[in-house]
Amino acid sequence: MPAALSLSMSISMSLTGVLAGCGGSVEPPAPNAPRPSNGVSRAPSGDRSVRAARDRAGARLISIGQSQLRVTLVPDAFEGAEAQVLAWIERCARAVAGYYGAFPVPLLLVEVREADGSSIRGGQAFPSSPPRIAISVGRHASARAFERNWSLTHEMVHLAFPNVPSAQHWIEEGLATFVEPIARARAGWISEEAVWAEWIENMPLGLPKPGDGGLDGTDDWGRTYWGGALFCLVAAVALLEESDGRQGLDAALRGIVAAGGNISERWPLERALRAGDAATGTSALLDTYAAMKDQPVRVDLGGLWRKLGVALEAGEIRYDDGAPLASVRRAIVAGMR
Repeated sequence: MPAALSLSMSISMSLTGVLAGCGGSVEPPAPNAPRPSNGVSRAPSGDRSVRAARDRAGARLISIGQSQLRVTLVPDAFEGAEAQVLAWIERCARAVAGYYGAFPVPLLLVEVREADGSSIRGGQAFPSSPPRIAISVGRHASARAFERNWSLTHEMVHLAFPNVPSAQHWIEEGLATFVEPIARARAGWISEEAVWAEWIENMPLGLPKPGDGGLDGTDDWGRTYWGGALFCLVAAVALLEESDGRQGLDAALRGIVAAGGNISERWPLERALRAGDAATGTSALLDTYAAMKDQPVRVDLGGLWRKLGVALEAGEIRYDDGAPLASVRRAIVAGMR
C-alpha cells in the first residue's frame, strides 16, 4: 500500500495515514484578517492600458475567450483610474480561465464601487443569472495594491462551482481559498513557494477543535475556509495517487464546469462531486467527502508535508525531491506537465 493518504480503510487503498480522529485546537483569525505576507505578487508593476468597448447601458466590455465581462464602475469616472481597474479585472479573469481551461461562465457582471482609502475590499459573488461580482476599490489604491490583490480572483473562482445547500458552504469557500493562489501562481504572479508557505501556515486553521463535528453544517470561520481548503488538498493528493499522476484536481473541477455546474446552478453537493469523479475516472472526491462530512477528521499535516517533501523553515520553503510524494507536490501547484 503506497504511503500516501488515508481517509478510512473503506476508501481507496492508495490513501494511507494522514487522516485520524479529531482533537487539538487552533483559533482561527478574524474573517477580515490579512493574508500572509509571503504571497508577494510578481505581476508587472505597469499594467497595459485597457480600452474596453461599452454596451448601450455604458458598461465596459472585456472579452476572455468566448466569455464576456460587463463592468460597471460607480461612479462612472472613477477618479481617472479606469484603465488600471479594467486591467486588474482582466488579469484576474485570465488567471481563472488559465486554471479552468476557459472562463467558467459565458457572461459575468462586475460592479466596482469607489470607496474611501487605498484598500480593495468587500468582494462578493452572487449566484444570479447571469452571475454578478461586487467589489469596492479605494480611490487611493496604488498599482501595488492591484498587483497584490487576491480577493477578486477568489470571487471569480466561486463562479466555477454550483450553488450548494448552506450546510456545504465550506466547499464553496474552501475551493476558492485553495484554487485562488494556484491560479495566481500558474499566471506567474506569485511563486510556488508562496503557495506552500501560505498553506503550511494556514491549513491548521481548518483542523477540528474539541466538540466539532464534520465539515457539513460547520459555522466556524476557520473550518469553513481552511477546512474546505484542507478537503481540497486531501482530495488533490488522493486523486493524483489514484490516477497514477494522470489526473489532478483541476481536471475534476473542469469536469464539473463542463457538466453545467457553475454558480448560477443549484445542485446537491454529491452531484457536483460525482461529475468531478466522472471526469477523472476516480472516486476521490466522493470518498474524501464521505470521510470528512460527518466526522471531525484530523489530518496529520506534519506527516503530509513530509511525504510531499515540503517544509517551512525560518520563513523559507524547502523542498525534498526525494520524498515519496514529491511528484504529487509539484503537480498540485504547477499542474500536469
